[in-house]
Amino acid sequence: MLGPGGFDPARDITAITVNRWPHGYAYEYNPLFDPDWPEGEAPHKIGSARFGPIAIANSDAAAAAYTDAAIDQAHRAVEELLAG
Repeated sequence: MLGPGGFDPARDITAITVNRWPHGYAYEYNPLFDPDWPEGEAPHKIGSARFGPIAIANSDAAAAAYTDAAIDQAHRAVEELLAG
């Protein structure tokens, strides 16, 4: 529908952002019940691993249900992408 106007998805789409802050809840680990995960093997670390040009950035990636955690993860994801 936008092609006749000159829109080219390969050229014009740099990133896609999905905002789910108001809809989700990030699980925070409870040291009484959750295992002590080896370095890099916690579910939130595995789930936030970069996949090619896709970087995951949300409060789930920090295992903390706070806006500042999501912002910190966004910063981390952008840094990962810029580093190549």
